Amino acid sequence: MVRVKYSEPVQLDLDQVKARTIAALDKLGQQKFAESGGYSLENWVRGVGLLLDEFEMKVGESKLPKEYVEKRRLLTDYLLRRVDTSSIDDSISELRQKEAEVVRKLGDARDRTKARIDELRREAAELTLELAKSKTQSIAPPEPERNGSFFRRVFSKGSATATREQNDKRAESEKKLQSLQEELSEQQKALKYIDQRSPESPTAEDWKTLESLQARIRELESEKLEKTQFVKERREFTASIAEAISRGIPT
Repeated sequence: MVRVKYSEPVQLDLDQVKARTIAALDKLGQQKFAESGGYSLENWVRGVGLLLDEFEMKVGESKLPKEYVEKRRLLTDYLLRRVDTSSIDDSISELRQKEAEVVRKLGDARDRTKARIDELRREAAELTLELAKSKTQSIAPPEPERNGSFFRRVFSKGSATATREQNDKRAESEKKLQSLQEELSEQQKALKYIDQRSPESPTAEDWKTLESLQARIRELESEKLEKTQFVKERREFTASIAEAISRGIPT
């Protein structure tokens, strides 16, 4: 015969229930969640409600002090009210537009510099090829068949003039090529500095403005999050309810 061992019902430890509820309220008071999607303020209020419902069931309605009942009602009414964030939203929208303008300005500077670099490379390549061809081509015409002194003088004079003109043209092209290469080097350096936030960058002021705008946007978004999530109020409400439980319910 199997004997069933009878266990006395465990007496509810009110101090333990209070301690667990107070600890859970403290944790919920410090909780943060995303502004949109996932766990929301409504979920949080529902979670606190379930916690307190369980606590009240274990303690008994007759033992609940008026302070506790009033604070719980205030928590629900206050936190579920609609919050007006239109002024913050307008400020963020204005700053976003200014941010987009600066980003576009930096992008335009980058595109212009890249386009100029491509143009300089193309011009330099064409000029280099032109110089190479001019060095391999002879500009002197064939020696006249008649060797009279008159023809030699005319030919020599014409040949010298053509050679001088060719040399002048080559020198001018070489000077232009050097100028193109120098500008190319400057533009490549400028392109490198465009995406750097150093004082040497030609866009340093734009980067400074952009950083300032982004910092202010983060501040406003944080302010909005605090306001819509009632970060401070949730912490204060849960602490006040915990205090009411701690001192208002006899053990």
